[in-house]
Order: sequence, then C-alpha cells, then structure tokens
Amino acid sequence: MTTRADILSVGQLRPAGAPVSRPAPKAVAQGEWTAYRLDEATDAILNPPERLKRLGRGQSMALEVVRRALAACAEPPEKGRGTAVSLGTSLAEEGDDILFLQKIIEFGEKGAKPAYFVNSVKNALASQLALNNGWQGENQTFAHDALSFETALWQGARLLCAGRARHAVVCGVDALIEFQEIHGHVAGHYRSDPKPIEPLAGFPRPCAQGPKGTVVGEGAAAFVLAAENSSPKRQARLLGVRSGGAVTRYPKLIVADELAYVKDAAAQMGVDLGSVGLVLMGANDDALLDPIYAGVFAGLKSAAPKAGLGVYKHLTGEFATASALGFALAVRAVAEKAIPAEIRQITPGSAGTVLLYHLTTTGYHSVMAVSG
Repeated sequence: MTTRADILSVGQLRPAGAPVSRPAPKAVAQGEWTAYRLDEATDAILNPPERLKRLGRGQSMALEVVRRALAACAEPPEKGRGTAVSLGTSLAEEGDDILFLQKIIEFGEKGAKPAYFVNSVKNALASQLALNNGWQGENQTFAHDALSFETALWQGARLLCAGRARHAVVCGVDALIEFQEIHGHVAGHYRSDPKPIEPLAGFPRPCAQGPKGTVVGEGAAAFVLAAENSSPKRQARLLGVRSGGAVTRYPKLIVADELAYVKDAAAQMGVDLGSVGLVLMGANDDALLDPIYAGVFAGLKSAAPKAGLGVYKHLTGEFATASALGFALAVRAVAEKAIPAEIRQITPGSAGTVLLYHLTTTGYHSVMAVSG
C-alpha cells in the first residue's frame, strides 16, 4: 500500500538545544528536574496577549508550528473540503484533562468549566487547526503512544493517494506538563542530568557502561503534503512510512529482528539501500537501546555502503512524537542538499536519500524515507 507524497513545506518548534533544570514539585522528594523545554521567547509566542480563547499548551504549539509551515509554503493549501488535517500526539491535552477532573472533585458540578472540558476532548488539537484555518476536509487526532506521528503521517499520505484530499496538513506535537514529569521520574523512565544528551557516545557503547533512562523533552513539527508528483515546488518527497509495535510490552529486543524489519520496510517502500546517503536514528542516550541501534546500522552497511549515521535526539530529548522533528531534519537535509547542523553525525553521510529508524524500549519501531 503506497504512502508516497510531495512535501511542500515544514514548520518546527524545537527545544532550546540544551537541557533546562527547574525545581521539582514540593510533593516529590527531589531537588531539580531537567528537561529539553521550549525557550522562553517561544513560550511567549504561544500565548499572545490578544488571544481571547483559552487553549491548551498542545493546541497553542500545534497552531504555531502549522503557521510556520504555511508561511514557508509556496503553494499553501486552500480553505474548504480539499484540505485534510492529520495530527499525532501521545498525551493530547493531558494537563487540561487533569485540571478538568481536579475542578470537578474540588467544586462539584460548578467545577466543570466548558473551556477545560473542550480542551480535554482528544480531537481538540486537530480540530483547532481546522477551525482556525478554514479546512473542512477529514480531521483526525491520533494518540498512539510512540507511533502517534507516524500514524498521522501515514494517514495524511493515504488520503492523498486515495484522492480524498488535495492537501494534507500533518503535525506531530507533545507538550511537557508537570504530571508527565512526576510520573516519568517516579517510574524511573527519566533522569535529571544537566549535561546535554550524547546518543551513541563512544559508538558502539556497551550497555552496562551507560545510564538507564533518558532526559524528557517537548516539541512539534508540521508538514504540508500534496499528492506525489503534483507540485513542481516540493521541498522533498515522502517515499513511505511504516510503523508497528510488539504484542508484549517491553519485549526482548534483538538486533537481527530489527535489521530485518528495517530492510523489509525499505523494500516495501521501493527504497534502494544503495542510494541511501544517511541513516537517521532516534537514539536517545538510553544505553538499553544503543547496542540495537549500533547493530542495525552495522548490518545495513553491506547493502548501504554510502550511508552515514546520524542522530537527532541530542537536541530534543525524549518524547513520543520526537520522530516528527527527526522527519523535519530529514526533509531539510534533502531540500537544502546538506545535512543540517542539528544532526549529530556519528559517521559522515550525504543528503540524497535519508532513511529514518526509530525504536523504543517498549518495542515500538518505525521507518520513514525521504528523497529529493
């Protein structure tokens, strides 16, 4: 099933580039927590003083990142039924979900304020994009954990391939909220370390010598897509997207299985591994995953001798839709015919065709491919 499309433009909201430490909540017995957060100037843009309607943080991020994508688009999508919206998020507006329930507990019926309720509806993010831009095509929010963005990208491309839309606006967004930090630190998923992430440092790094867990982050990326070969002004071409997850939570990850998955995905997309100039991986400084990433790249080298290895999460931290920011870097690499400085090159590569591979400790994995 083809998922090819023209990529007309990209918009990004990236963390500041270095971890930011803040005091942990008083209820938690910790000093400081570290995260890759949006900088203060970007935060100010998300909540302009003239905005009357209360929006959740995720909605504000989605609106801003799509505004940036539209500003960079030579052929902006039209209003009306021809433009679809497909958005991926893991947490949606979880902060407003919690606030809505908290107010009901505290104040009973009087606490169920409409603004909080509207924002707690899962499709509020994609709906806000459609309402604010006059897009009346199919409108969907996907909250599929670590595959949320990939699912949204697949859906957007499929709508174009099926002729159900002329343009698809695809977005991946996750906002960092206090509850998420509390849960992640208490459960041991996150660590607080002010030192910037260095994925695959000392490649390949033995698992036993690296720290467990990673540093949390937030961000968003948006893309305007059109049907394949429909626009001479495209920046890049989506060759395909494939994603999936294990039946068993936290499965035993095996290099041979992951390598076979990547090769099979490339074959289904019609990607010649010999033409790949860069393998872009979602390595996140979690030592449990380093040996898998390293093994997959080593296994690809015979079929992709010209490919270099790069990672992108050293500037994003770990969050479910960080793959959207990796995808944005891949599009930029192809459009600019040069590997962006934000990509940390483990081994030198080129920007002809970029293959993205992302893996989590829960067994979710995805492959995306972009070319000129």
